[in-house]
Amino acid sequence: MNLLLINYEYPPIGGGAATATYYTAYELVKQGHQVTVLTANYQKLRGWIDEDGVKVYRCRALRKSPDRSSLLEQLSFVISATFVLPSLLKKQAIEGMIVYFSLPCGPLGLWSKIIRKTPYVISQRGGDVPKIVNSINWLHYFLTPVRRLILKYSLAVVANSKGLQQASQKIDPSPVVVIPNGVNIDFFIPKKHNNSIFQFLFVGRFHKQKNLFFTLEQLVQLRKNTDFPFEFHIVGDGPLKKPLQEHAKKLNLDSMIKWHGWLERQKILKLYQQSDCLLNLSLYEGMPNVVLEAMACGLPIIASHVIGNDAVVQHSKTGYLVDLENPSQLQEILISLLNNPELAKQLGHAGRETVVKEFSWEKVAKEYVQLF
Repeated sequence: MNLLLINYEYPPIGGGAATATYYTAYELVKQGHQVTVLTANYQKLRGWIDEDGVKVYRCRALRKSPDRSSLLEQLSFVISATFVLPSLLKKQAIEGMIVYFSLPCGPLGLWSKIIRKTPYVISQRGGDVPKIVNSINWLHYFLTPVRRLILKYSLAVVANSKGLQQASQKIDPSPVVVIPNGVNIDFFIPKKHNNSIFQFLFVGRFHKQKNLFFTLEQLVQLRKNTDFPFEFHIVGDGPLKKPLQEHAKKLNLDSMIKWHGWLERQKILKLYQQSDCLLNLSLYEGMPNVVLEAMACGLPIIASHVIGNDAVVQHSKTGYLVDLENPSQLQEILISLLNNPELAKQLGHAGRETVVKEFSWEKVAKEYVQLF
């Protein structure tokens, strides 16, 4: 098939949805399909680029930052892509589209259906489902008729976890199927290490969603509760970077925190492999790629018990799901891992086995094609 993937962010910009788009595109090419990606330009990345068989077109947009995008920047992509789509659909002989996010990208699927009768699948990622992100509920309410029209005329609506599927179906009448994220198990692999200091790791955007202020405060409490030495390695960037660093300094955590900024894939892999546990105490998720990558590298996961995390982490088997309203439970779990490195290794080994068995991009790509 000739397939078009639409996402306003695509590596090297964006987060989990960008990563999912990237790996799905490459797996589709491996399976013999022709794939085009329509995304936003960023700095010198613009126009047509052939990336190992995937044709990427970066149209004009106002994107300024690699890690975040404002509503205006997203809208600028949608407007620009609206003018690009007619010729792109014809030139590439597109037979079907995977559109990431019902909003902001969903209108582009509906537009393509109108002008060329091209079928499209909507891939929901989390924040585009109402009541997942409270700060934009007003926008979801205002755009409800548009969103429901987009979902109604799609070939299928996909969620990347059962929790997100249920949340979507509570709000909108359209049925939703589940296709989980995958992970590159040939790239993200474990490596034996023996740290004298236990290394916790966080990877992600510095956004309110990731609950990093709470995470820092819990590490302060952990330092009071144990004499076991530990470090906290933080990979990422975002609008909260300066406030977070100031808060860490105020809490006297400077000596045990390592700020890495954004890292390229090879360096992130190395950090996964030398760490002992991933912390992902976020307020909400779609399905976190970071958690899957860490599990593939043999890390135990301590994650908040929220939609998305609960689709990946098996409590007491591959890690722990914790109630954010019960910090004492979190402290008990943190201390148990610090005092029992063998337990951490057992959980990590089980996590690796889980992702190898259940989460692959090959499976993801095949399931999307089956929808068409």
